[in-house]
Amino acid sequence: MRKDETMTAETGVKWLLRILSITTIPAFVAAVMPQSRLVNILNWLEPGFSTGLLELYIARCLMGAYAFLGVQAAIWSMDVKRYRPVIINLCVFCIVASIAGLTALLVAVLPEQQARVFRIIFIDLAEGLAFVVLLTILILRVPDPKFESRNPKS
Repeated sequence: MRKDETMTAETGVKWLLRILSITTIPAFVAAVMPQSRLVNILNWLEPGFSTGLLELYIARCLMGAYAFLGVQAAIWSMDVKRYRPVIINLCVFCIVASIAGLTALLVAVLPEQQARVFRIIFIDLAEGLAFVVLLTILILRVPDPKFESRNPKS
């Protein structure tokens, strides 16, 4: 790396947000795909999985939320300092939600029911928690522009 290309916390946050957007925006495809394909995918993931109207609705809503988060992350990555408070709030919410989700998943699902979908959800929540903890560490190292404007460096 050249001297002007050093990695800063802000650059790290930008890359993490870009990775998040690249990996979640494609979920929009699952949110709008035909019902028959969605049923086939759910049955492939977990043979015999109940694919009633409620399950399909929840799957579509979840995929839509993932895609929406990806679009937001792409926007936030363009101006990290401006969106710093929003990113911090999202990180705190995601840490709490991931811990609550992992706890509920481990407590509510009996060991004999822990099949393929359980493992996919568990890995998704655990990976999301690790990702958001790293994002939190980096975003807290990005200087707050409001604080910088009150105390200019001499």
